[in-house]
Amino acid sequence: METLRLEQLAELCEARLIRGEPGRLVGRISIDSRALGRGDCFVALRGQRFDGHEFVPDVARLGASAAVVSNPTRAMNSPSALALLQVQDTLTALHKLATNYRRLMPPTTRLIAVTGSSGKTTTKRLIASVLGERFNVVESSGNNNNHIGVPLNLLRLDRAHDYGVFELGTNHPGEIAALAKMVRPDIGVITNVGLGHVEFFGDEAGVAREKGSLLEVLPRNGDGLAVINADDKWCHELRAHTNATVVTVGIDNFADIRGSEIKINGDVKFRLNIAKKREDVIVRLKTLGRHQIYNALQAAAIGYFAGMDLDEIRVGLENAEFPHMRMELVTIDGVRFVNDCYNANVVSMKAALQMIRETPCNGRKIAVLGDMLELGEWTQSAHGDIGVIAANCGLALLITVGQSARLIAQAAIEAGMETHRVLPLATTTEAEETIRTLAQEGDFVLVKGSRRLQLERIVEGYRNHVVAPL
Repeated sequence: METLRLEQLAELCEARLIRGEPGRLVGRISIDSRALGRGDCFVALRGQRFDGHEFVPDVARLGASAAVVSNPTRAMNSPSALALLQVQDTLTALHKLATNYRRLMPPTTRLIAVTGSSGKTTTKRLIASVLGERFNVVESSGNNNNHIGVPLNLLRLDRAHDYGVFELGTNHPGEIAALAKMVRPDIGVITNVGLGHVEFFGDEAGVAREKGSLLEVLPRNGDGLAVINADDKWCHELRAHTNATVVTVGIDNFADIRGSEIKINGDVKFRLNIAKKREDVIVRLKTLGRHQIYNALQAAAIGYFAGMDLDEIRVGLENAEFPHMRMELVTIDGVRFVNDCYNANVVSMKAALQMIRETPCNGRKIAVLGDMLELGEWTQSAHGDIGVIAANCGLALLITVGQSARLIAQAAIEAGMETHRVLPLATTTEAEETIRTLAQEGDFVLVKGSRRLQLERIVEGYRNHVVAPL
């Protein structure tokens, strides 16, 4: 963040400076009282189970310069060296601060917003890696993509950045529109549309409308760029949401930027082709899964329209570090685990099963699949669809975890998978114990489910068992 004077900070978040010198400098904004340092500003957020005002004295002792508060009576008990800015609501103030701070950035700093039902974090990471080959880039940390994470990430921008890459998430209608209004992106990327958080959107069309609201805020024509998946059935619908220049990427359908000649063998190799220029280059991604090609194509599209050549783009894609718990390959005592446990919905679950079907394996293929949450009335049909796909993936063993995931097991058996190769379990602990007993050298094990299940414990449990056997 650019260094701000307290009087500037107060203006940006529409606060009243009730204690402190207007000219005092602030270098960073944080909501975590444990992560503050000298010269930082603490925003005392309130939630159902916490109140940041309780920690105002602590941040003063850590050397923070200021705190944004809505309860000045409690904050006044803090050491007098801590400047205080009073607002009516601290979360609203954080949003105002980020929105107004973004307007301070020069036109040369271009912002990219990424959303979609799956692949957001990986695509964001690939975009930053590609652009980083030539430009000064800041990207949102981790998957901090909500009403708190997005404004905090916006505040990491400064005038020296050529690009900022931000992930936008949603689980309720209107959230993407609000975040997009805050970010005011020049470039919008929609990875795909599927039954993610559909409980709150009614159906897949509702999801498409929510994602499409990102494209509505893009600048018109040459000033704005929308990157859309040509192989997604909602591609045409999404195009109608924007007046920006549209670039499509794809594998199966015609697209402006295309992947072809795909080879899956422990990594992903493909030919990246720019249709208009008839230019191409071979790319080898250090990850698993055909679906990663779409993420790479979207990153390549942005790099290409930023003026980068194909060799620069290739290097950026091939050198990218992929996010933790997203198709993360972990080999333990000869067993290859794919830790894809960050979250799960229908789109990402289908992609993961396609990955295990296509990836060569010397031993057995095992899938541990957990509940997919927030599907509402789609819960039964969605889990059933996954079960049918799982039955046709060449699995030696299918383990399901959770009540809804039992529907996956049931559908797999009904689709022809032998009963003795399907094991429905209730808890992650049971699955951890089962894999610890059954997995053997050469096996290839996919572990995937919604975040609440914490299925990564299966991988860690196996590691601990191998390191310190009973």
